[in-house]
Amino acid sequence: MQCALHISSLSPKGKRTKVQGKGKGRTMTEEVGSEGSRPARRVPPNVRGARTRRRIAEAALALLEERESPPTSREIAERSGVSLRLVFHHYEDLDALYQAVNELSVERYGKLVPDVPANLPLHTRIERTVERRAMLYEAIGNFGRNSTALAASHPGVAAALRAVRSTLTGLLEHTFAPEIEAAGRQRRELLAGLGVAVSLRTWDRLRRVEGLSVASSRRVVSRMLRAALADPEPKASLVA
Repeated sequence: MQCALHISSLSPKGKRTKVQGKGKGRTMTEEVGSEGSRPARRVPPNVRGARTRRRIAEAALALLEERESPPTSREIAERSGVSLRLVFHHYEDLDALYQAVNELSVERYGKLVPDVPANLPLHTRIERTVERRAMLYEAIGNFGRNSTALAASHPGVAAALRAVRSTLTGLLEHTFAPEIEAAGRQRRELLAGLGVAVSLRTWDRLRRVEGLSVASSRRVVSRMLRAALADPEPKASLVA
């Protein structure tokens, strides 16, 4: 049996060397350590691609959180440390990128809005609902506002916002199920009113336009919910 061994480079202190050899008619190339360390494993292309995609999406999310206006694709590329061409190699267009950003945002912010059980006292349900919404809206900040702005020109963002609103409405419907059921034919109106009271738009109005503190804004929203839930069915004399 013939065996030839060629060491292309040898470096001290554990640096990698490349070893090439022939045995039984086949050639093999392997990276080893100079002190017998295991061969370095190459990262598969699909794994590298997935990491790059996530890094780009994370960069876009960070910029949407930091800025009061959506970033350009070039700014996203610079933040993620890749070329603009590579951004659109991994994402067909910005709409596809923003859909990936939405998935990251759900990972990050979804846990801030847990379900509030319907069997708790009404005042407890109101206060917990307002507390959780306040935490969510304070956390998403510019991201929420930028998403609303992007929805006008990006169908994927608009669809994601509709899905988020549907989820939040479902939570309200479950938390205040006894009161909504008692509203009879006005169930839809009551649920819509509750949604407006605890919406990001209402919270932004209180915080950014009226200049109220978080605590003051929470008190205002709590009053709105209490007013809506105290007598959900309008009096017959007030119906036009």
